[in-house]
Amino acid sequence: MIKSKSFLLWLILLAAAFSLHAQEDETQDGEEDLFNKTIDSAMAISPQYLPTSYTLCGGMFFHPVDYKEIDTTMNAIGQFDPLNRTENIYQSLGTNGQAHKPMNFTFSRNPGFQYISTPYPLYFKEQDDLKLYKLKTVYTDIAYDYGIATENNFYATHAQNIKDKVNYAFNLRGYRNDGYFSHQRTAGITFDGLIHYEIPSQIYGFKLSYILNNFNMEENGGLLNTQDFLDQLVENLQGYNLKLYNATSKTLTHDLMFRQYVNLMTKSKKTSERKYRGTLMHTFQFKQQRFTYMDFNTDSSYYHFTYALNDSTIDTMRFYTISNTLQISTFQPYKENRYERYFVHFTGGVTYEYTNYAARNYFGHALIPFAQAHIRLFTVMDIHARISYTLGGYNQNDLNTGAEVSLKLGKNSKHKIGAAIHFHYLSPDYIMTSFSDNHHYWENKWAKKQNIVQLNPYWQWGEYKVEMNYYMLHHFVYLSDSLTPKVSDDYTNVIQLHLYAPFYMKGFGLKTNLYLQYANKQIVQVPVFAGRLDFFYRFGIFKNKAKLQFGFNAAYNTSYYGYGYYPLLRQFYLQTKVKTGNYFYFDIYAAIQVQRISIFFNVNHVLCGLLGRDYFTTPDYPMANRRFAIGIKWRFFD
Repeated sequence: MIKSKSFLLWLILLAAAFSLHAQEDETQDGEEDLFNKTIDSAMAISPQYLPTSYTLCGGMFFHPVDYKEIDTTMNAIGQFDPLNRTENIYQSLGTNGQAHKPMNFTFSRNPGFQYISTPYPLYFKEQDDLKLYKLKTVYTDIAYDYGIATENNFYATHAQNIKDKVNYAFNLRGYRNDGYFSHQRTAGITFDGLIHYEIPSQIYGFKLSYILNNFNMEENGGLLNTQDFLDQLVENLQGYNLKLYNATSKTLTHDLMFRQYVNLMTKSKKTSERKYRGTLMHTFQFKQQRFTYMDFNTDSSYYHFTYALNDSTIDTMRFYTISNTLQISTFQPYKENRYERYFVHFTGGVTYEYTNYAARNYFGHALIPFAQAHIRLFTVMDIHARISYTLGGYNQNDLNTGAEVSLKLGKNSKHKIGAAIHFHYLSPDYIMTSFSDNHHYWENKWAKKQNIVQLNPYWQWGEYKVEMNYYMLHHFVYLSDSLTPKVSDDYTNVIQLHLYAPFYMKGFGLKTNLYLQYANKQIVQVPVFAGRLDFFYRFGIFKNKAKLQFGFNAAYNTSYYGYGYYPLLRQFYLQTKVKTGNYFYFDIYAAIQVQRISIFFNVNHVLCGLLGRDYFTTPDYPMANRRFAIGIKWRFFD
């Protein structure tokens, strides 16, 4: 068993090395394989295709506009759920839609109040995730898949440009999963809408956006006795004993943003042309989040602590924030910057944020001044920098800052090297400082703020990326195995090596995503190796009027102390008793594309039972057994 898994690990590493070498050879030979180009493969079998691009449109800070064409190939057709995509390496609770956490250590934080880090990062949408589309007329994308046992996933995107004046987009994603064990049903809806309008003179414009996240989960707490599952004492998965049979959790959030701006223009006396001089902008944002946990006939041994003498618990955490931001910028909003050999762009402003968390009698007022700069030197060097500082409220004296320098290896080269540094001096999530319910209570006074430093040198070539991440953590706050927050006064170091390598040649495609990691303290648990691989072969049929594709996905990580999950707090917690990992996951799929329609069939966890039953990424939560799914994806381009 150990030898076979070691062989599979080496096979993944060799595949990644081969993909780098083969792609280099392809470029040197000057071949252009239109059949497998990542973008716009629909052109050959759907001549009516109109190229569509998108860019992220951001929250507080500006994102320099960088439009990317939508991928119309079947390259990721076997990875409908984001948890199955090659670029995502996560531990989960076994079924889609449930809580998950990245296996590769990462840390990022936006300025402002944050009550809790939600455990659904791949499903939960925020303003930074919204896309602004550049298109000729209309773009619509609809997809649905059905799996056994009773898994339903649906998403739809519609974007339209009306006479080059109004640009709007709507996205809807819904899922429902009955689960495989008792009391494991999940359901969720994520909706977002965006509209952008700019008057013909380009002097005034606005963007209005709204996001709804609504998740409903049955929480079973995992298996009561994992050994029973390993020994296969019960044939029917519904027959295993679980920790919870009546617990449910609900998450409902609303996020509304209205941004309006005035572009400052001057006219040239000689040519009468208007020149852009800067932008004045006002942004209003309202965010409300509500988390509800309910359980009946509660088991006091599971919750550890009981402060209310009753047999049920209903805990609701609800808060909202209102913010107003004023800023001045030399980034013209939502416009592609023409190529310039040298420039200096900057943004500066201040945010006023009001927070209301009535349950804990917290009413916070904060001012957050911030600045951002983008400098280009010598045609090939770019420098980015950001800084924000918080005055008042729970986050008093929080500091977030970062800088990045990148260098192209030649004016028209796709090769780029760079390095980034980020420093966070901040308070932990509010739930780690003040919290009470029927089973827990704490009021923590942290002597010092968290210090997190990240260094990130990297090399990039197109979609390829090789990078190193070094994290230094000091006074880091985490949820311990006693289900209470603790702080580590020791310095913790985390080192990562990361490779992402997609490769397309002739009819073949190969994507690899690999991590090597090390942490010197137990407060951070990561697998030494974690990786995903996607391989496929595609060829034409019916005189190239259709494309047929076969492929497989694989995932593996070494053994480590995977984080436990506590549904009442919606948090993953540190545990050092049970190891997970050292198991090989393998999925296969087939797909056919006819003009704008793709139909696919998946078999997930093909090797279930052949490599043992120890398939857990989170303790006490087995991954799903072998399962089947069929789906359809339909795009409209006009």
